[in-house]
Amino acid sequence: MSTEQVYKQFLQSAGISTDTRAEVRNTLFFALKGDQFDGNRFVEDALKNGCRLAITERKELEGDSRVIFVPSSLLLLQELARYHREQVSPRLVAITGSNGKTTTKELMAAVLSRKYKVAATRGNLNNHIGVPLTLLSMKNEEVAVIEMGANHPGEIAKLAAIALPEAGVITNVGKAHLEGFGSLQGVLDAKGELYDFLAAHDGRALVDGTDKVLLQKAENSGTNTLVIGPGGDLPVGAELVRQSPFLEVKITFGDEVHHCTTRLVGTYNLQNMILAAGVGLYFGVPSAEIAAAMAAYRPENQRSQLVEGNRNRMVLDSYNANPSSMREAIGALLTYASSSPTMLILGDMAELGDASLQEHRELVEWIGSLDVDRVLLVGPNFHKVCEPSSSTDVFRERKELESFLVEERPEGYLVLVKGSRVMELERIAPLLTD
Repeated sequence: MSTEQVYKQFLQSAGISTDTRAEVRNTLFFALKGDQFDGNRFVEDALKNGCRLAITERKELEGDSRVIFVPSSLLLLQELARYHREQVSPRLVAITGSNGKTTTKELMAAVLSRKYKVAATRGNLNNHIGVPLTLLSMKNEEVAVIEMGANHPGEIAKLAAIALPEAGVITNVGKAHLEGFGSLQGVLDAKGELYDFLAAHDGRALVDGTDKVLLQKAENSGTNTLVIGPGGDLPVGAELVRQSPFLEVKITFGDEVHHCTTRLVGTYNLQNMILAAGVGLYFGVPSAEIAAAMAAYRPENQRSQLVEGNRNRMVLDSYNANPSSMREAIGALLTYASSSPTMLILGDMAELGDASLQEHRELVEWIGSLDVDRVLLVGPNFHKVCEPSSSTDVFRERKELESFLVEERPEGYLVLVKGSRVMELERIAPLLTD
């Protein structure tokens, strides 16, 4: 069955399913396979539960009228997503980067929604499976904001070839996924694959004018570059007025000024706001509407999310972590802590490869130079490089940390909770706030 024939079935279906634990009735069930899962084992369950078609790599099931055998279920999913993207044809902006891409994506979607029907990546569905699923969820939207994540070279190029963006944003380049990219230059080259795609398809790179590295990368790729920043092609600036802890910001659009009180925590979000505002200008959203969207946005994604608890105030930033974002989040906390006692609860940073222990050690040494009241570190890497002290406790596993918090019941702190996704530190939130 060709991609076009499968697409006709898709149009008559209830959508795509990849997990038989969710609703599969009248869906196209794609049996996807990964390192930790194999959907091909559950094809019979999908059929029993009423899927319209099951796409599988199990050749012995070929011949059933409701089964399509393919060499790669993932490849067909990606081809179907690209075909659907071409049919519904929204204007599409792609976003990638080491830090801030999810918050920037959500701000972009909020801004663009002031003028357009907008589709945007849900949660963190930003990989080789998530991007196709996001594209296939589109209906009659006018603009799409697609987040693209990667931990190996070539992945951004593949995702761009599926999503076909007309414009792209790279938030920044930092020490993330060094295990897959090898070096900071490797990270830059991998993220720069977005610029390469745009250059080859007459797209536009929307670049922060203060980031000389990305400006040079865009120029070297040959893409059409629009500079975001005061005096740039997309003239946006943001100046911090106050942080208590939410950001109060003066946003400038050329000579036009808007004062904006946000629900964002941490000055590193200023760049996210500038990039989102620049994208808004690119798509013709009025400046007043851009500022209003920034003020109305409420983070609820475990990224710089302030939680007011009964015992402590907590900044929950537990969705991801790398050396760059750790320092930014800690530095931001200390700038708005005022007289509040401060506590850092930090989990291991994943996917740093051979640099992992050194990066954890350097972070611990840097924290030691700061005025922080309590530090709780958790994970095998922190456990290897840090010795406990009067103000620092170290735990090998999250369960040990949980037991400690249950017994100690810390109270009265401004707490930063941050770690890589594998640590699942959001699970400790009730132990700090209840």
